[in-house]
Amino acid sequence: MATITITGATGDVGGRTLRLLGEAGADVRAVARRPEQVARFERQGTEAVLAGLDDVDALTAAFAGTEQLLLITAPGPRQAVHGRNAVQAARNAGVRAITHLSTADGGPDSPVPWARANWHTDQLVKISGLDWTILRPSAFMSNLLQFARPVARGWYPQTTGRGAIAWTDTEDIARVAATVLQAGAHAGNHPFITGPELLTSQQVAATFSAVLGRRVRHLPVPSRAFAGAARLGGADAWTAEGLRQQFARVVRHSRDNVDVRTDDVQRITGRPATTLASWIHAHRDRFTRR
Repeated sequence: MATITITGATGDVGGRTLRLLGEAGADVRAVARRPEQVARFERQGTEAVLAGLDDVDALTAAFAGTEQLLLITAPGPRQAVHGRNAVQAARNAGVRAITHLSTADGGPDSPVPWARANWHTDQLVKISGLDWTILRPSAFMSNLLQFARPVARGWYPQTTGRGAIAWTDTEDIARVAATVLQAGAHAGNHPFITGPELLTSQQVAATFSAVLGRRVRHLPVPSRAFAGAARLGGADAWTAEGLRQQFARVVRHSRDNVDVRTDDVQRITGRPATTLASWIHAHRDRFTRR
């Protein structure tokens, strides 16, 4: 069977995609950067190799015998470098096709660091000479967990103004990725993976209220206060600043395709995208007062 190799397999989308492909009987290989991660995958019956995205030679060896690569790079100051290294290693190793997990709002001039980094990797994928698909998901619903504490207290702080987002469940992103990889056909497509509804922050708060059965008020806050709330929710300083730029500049002003809503999840997988209400219901214990 043709091997599908996944970077970022220890993360949310990568891990979910690995699981779905394994359940479908695909020949999958996980790339991990720590020995204990490799050991854990192997205990679970999944082939795993040790390599970091800073090392082109190690990645080339990790990708040997790979038919398709699911390229996922974690947000961080070296994300663009990691993307470049992985594309080069894929070419070195003779990989046939790359599926890159990018972002809906990617752009060369974006104020959001991971949007810029993913855009640069997109360009390298397109000129790599390999077959490719670029997945462009909108904002992850899982990012709302950073605001579990204020929501539990009845407030949803945001700095988006009237901007709207089609929040997306990472399980839907993984389903799209797994479907694309199982089909194995890559014709330069770049589906936008979004939830089924564009929601303002006021509507997000109303959805929390309806599902949790208690009032959650939208709290408009200045962008720097929003970044502070993200820090309190567990984000590091670099991530919190990126989120501030994303919501205060990109979402607030509907820049860079951030307000796109599509039916690509259903078109590709045959199942509709998850609603925010369904996602909150599945995670309601995380938004309970403690």
